[in-house]
Amino acid sequence: MKQYKKLAINTFFFALGNIGSKSIQFLMLPIFTRYMIPEDYGKLDVINTTISLLVPILSLQIIEAIFRFAVESRVDHKNRDLLSTATLFSLIAFALSLFVHPVLMRIDVFSRYSTYFYVIFYLTILNGVAKQYIRGLEKIKLYVFSDILYSLVFAVSNAILLVVLRLGMKAYLVSNIVALSCASLLIILVAGLYKQIRLRIDKSLLKEMLAYSVPLIPNGIMWWIVTVSDRYIVTYFLGYESTGIYSVAARFPSLLTVLYGTFSQAWQLSAMEEYGKEDYGVFFGKVFGVISSVMFLSSSSLFLIIKPFIGVFVGRAYAESWKYVPFLFLGAVFYTFASFYGVNYGASKRTIGAFSTSVVAAGVKIASILAVIRLLGLQAASISSLLAYLSMWLARIFHTRKLVQAKVDSNRLILSSVLLVAQALILLLVKKSIVMYTLQGITLVILLLLQWKYLRQILRFGRALFQERGTRA
Repeated sequence: MKQYKKLAINTFFFALGNIGSKSIQFLMLPIFTRYMIPEDYGKLDVINTTISLLVPILSLQIIEAIFRFAVESRVDHKNRDLLSTATLFSLIAFALSLFVHPVLMRIDVFSRYSTYFYVIFYLTILNGVAKQYIRGLEKIKLYVFSDILYSLVFAVSNAILLVVLRLGMKAYLVSNIVALSCASLLIILVAGLYKQIRLRIDKSLLKEMLAYSVPLIPNGIMWWIVTVSDRYIVTYFLGYESTGIYSVAARFPSLLTVLYGTFSQAWQLSAMEEYGKEDYGVFFGKVFGVISSVMFLSSSSLFLIIKPFIGVFVGRAYAESWKYVPFLFLGAVFYTFASFYGVNYGASKRTIGAFSTSVVAAGVKIASILAVIRLLGLQAASISSLLAYLSMWLARIFHTRKLVQAKVDSNRLILSSVLLVAQALILLLVKKSIVMYTLQGITLVILLLLQWKYLRQILRFGRALFQERGTRA
């Protein structure tokens, strides 16, 4: 009961930060789609996509390592120069980024916004180091508040620079810089990190950290291919405008990934603490049963409202983006499943497994989108994402059997997945609204019945936790 309680409490705090911060950014979408043309929005997405590729490569995934080693330092009480080593190493990562400058300058969007690009690149690493360090030390409230502060500053800055001053792409880039700076300063000052940083790199510690993080680099690249490489392919074949429309469509599945993200951060902490214990397999299986049920029901419910919602939520230039959302929703569900299983690689420190399964997904992603993009156009990107995440999840089910013996209800998972795919096809193919919503409603009810076992577990646990807190009060 203790590990479930801790997981629930940490999930609650992470939920405050994730849902609070991400909802603010999501609510900015009507502004972006009304004050920014699809071509400019597509260019911004390419810039962000490139930063998301270079950060893990040039930083040698030091951000992932600092979280893992901060957890260990909290448990074994070893006081080493962890923060100083990671922070100073981030400067080396920035220096390495200058070597790609000649290549980037050949591309118009980067040559025009190169200063913004490099500032955001370094602040992303610095903010990542600070956040993962305090997260590993379980300073959850500060971690959460920094996310909320970032989103608030980002929103207010865009409201001024984009809506009032009409600065276009520059408004978004400047707002990102200001928001990252404020969030980083908050952590540094409140957590007193400035007191811990010395101009010294612990070479032995750095060697240990890189031994953990470097194998994650290929995995990071594979994840990048799976998640956002389609932006480059869409831009090449269909242009920046299509990239902008697809980027808006991809925002809506974030409703699911944010929901899972509130849980996954707490799940990582619990998995690392519980891994290797005798009852870990049981713990893993029960938690996965609950989270898969929540994902199935959440996505099914969103299918009911997503088409009319998008019609009023985004600007007219982006109205067709709803067509690409159904398969992206399905992909988001399987992404959460693959991510859930992937935690075992970090907990066991066998990170090479994360890479091998990501290679499978990356190969499926590139092969599938290139095979059908000329035939299906923009829909090829959403279908390829679905196939990539599904293949990654299946590969990790097979591969992690050596790491954890977890019993899952395979029949429920298969039937629920088939029903969800059917609901997506109903949304896309059935034209009459009455028929479409009736069929979707029936599908949702069947899914609800299939997940009832795990919904009852959630209710029982919530009741027990409430009663325990009431007794203490």
